[in-house]
Amino acid sequence: MIIHANVLNYLIALAVAIILALALRLPLLPDKPMRDSWTVSAIFPTAVLAIGFYAMAYELGYQGYIVALIIGIITALFAKFILEKLVPRPETEESHE
Repeated sequence: MIIHANVLNYLIALAVAIILALALRLPLLPDKPMRDSWTVSAIFPTAVLAIGFYAMAYELGYQGYIVALIIGIITALFAKFILEKLVPRPETEESHE
């Protein structure tokens, strides 16, 4: 079975983002219960952002293994250091009291 080169690029971006996010000490999964958790983790939203950023780059005409690698690195760094500054956690009811 031959994997299409574009699918391989998506997998590279995904793998690099998850591995680097784990190396940056992001948790693998969000806190429990996951549906109410706003914890940034390696699986969500880092992996989803990596796929989305590579899809945008692909549609803009940038593709290849190096682009996938760079996007994976940028996505992990974005999730670790910038994401919560752009999209802060919502205030909970306990914080109002």
